[in-house]
Amino acid sequence: MKTNFFQQIAGLGFTGNFLLNIHQDEKGEQTVSVVLRKDKAIDGLPPMLFKATADEFDEQFFDKLAEPVRQTAGLISNIESYQKELEKAKKNAKPDKAKAGKSAETDPEDDEQDEQNNLFTPPEDDKQAKAEKKRQYDEAMEKVKELAQNTKYAEALSNLPDVAEYPDKAEAIEAKRKTLQAGKDAYDKLTESFYD
Repeated sequence: MKTNFFQQIAGLGFTGNFLLNIHQDEKGEQTVSVVLRKDKAIDGLPPMLFKATADEFDEQFFDKLAEPVRQTAGLISNIESYQKELEKAKKNAKPDKAKAGKSAETDPEDDEQDEQNNLFTPPEDDKQAKAEKKRQYDEAMEKVKELAQNTKYAEALSNLPDVAEYPDKAEAIEAKRKTLQAGKDAYDKLTESFYD
């Protein structure tokens, strides 16, 4: 017996995991649950549920399935695009401290006085700034640790301090990034096998 079941699925145009669950009750009615997944783009999508007899499914299943699959694929694509743009925005949103520290309008005489003061006065002690930066780093790493303990690896990765802001901590940050990525990969694999 030849069927075109898999050709019909391919014709839906969805790339990713296509999970089907078929239940048949005592009366001969079948309930088909369809879940679409792609690269963990979004969790918690509800399954599409269809209930009919085997003959009705043979005649109409793919016709009824096509539109929800198209809508779900569009939603996943939009979310993936949004997440990519969000990551770009995070990278580009790093404030330039030199620009942020000065106001747009300054008096030229004040600038000359500042230059003279800077030329003849020793630089201010920056212990307070270093202490604040260390405190921010420690807080960020503590938050990363808490998120990792709660298996929120993606969130922990996004909260890792930036190596550019903490070049002296580059090795520790990269080591933590590798550890979190390994944990995320293992967790994702376990979660994926759980749903398969």
